[in-house]
Amino acid sequence: MVNKAQSWLVHVFTASGAFAGFLSLQAILNDNVFLAFLWLSVAFFIDGIDGTLARRYKVADNIPEIDGAILDNIVDYLNYVFIPALMVYWFELVTSQFSLFAVALILIVSCYTFTNTKLKTEDLYFRGFPAVWNIVIFYLVVLDTSQLTNFLAILFFSVMTFVPLKYLHPFRVKEKKALNLFMTAVWGLCCALLLIDLREETTALSVYRNLYYWLWVVLNFYFIYLLLERSFFKQIKGK
Repeated sequence: MVNKAQSWLVHVFTASGAFAGFLSLQAILNDNVFLAFLWLSVAFFIDGIDGTLARRYKVADNIPEIDGAILDNIVDYLNYVFIPALMVYWFELVTSQFSLFAVALILIVSCYTFTNTKLKTEDLYFRGFPAVWNIVIFYLVVLDTSQLTNFLAILFFSVMTFVPLKYLHPFRVKEKKALNLFMTAVWGLCCALLLIDLREETTALSVYRNLYYWLWVVLNFYFIYLLLERSFFKQIKGK
């Protein structure tokens, strides 16, 4: 009985990501970029740990009639795809001539990702760009890139969805897991500080902006290195 109750709580926790998504939608309609990304960050955090909780409490065994993977995909499509696509349109991140095309690309290409039965490799990497449009759009906003650059970025990652490079899943990949989790945590902290900066208000941390901004940049090169090393160099070594 206790195990079943715990399992239901895990499902409710996963489903709460949908409410976080709704609050993000509300913030977008109120033109509040900071709150929109804040609630997406809450949803991102929920998604980051709910799988671990589900495995720990053996949710699939305790409540076999509920498919946690489908629940997770529903919530993730909302927060990783639909809401970021709305941001592209609502905040005019792409010129009006290409805005709807960019939105259509994000929504349609991501349907392939969410229905791809071979999305995960045997060593639990993502195969192809894993539709993390929430992160892509956050980067474009933080970097304050031009509308043309934003459109080209959306085109690029749409294409990369079908290119079978290996993207890290920090919570599932066992190789160098401790290091990857540490780097992900530091990256997440830097993202949180950059998110606070979107309020355009001076805080006690503002004097350190150059520090955490460039740390964030360097960390991105670490993840790019992992992608290239895992996608190309390890395969070459294995031949």
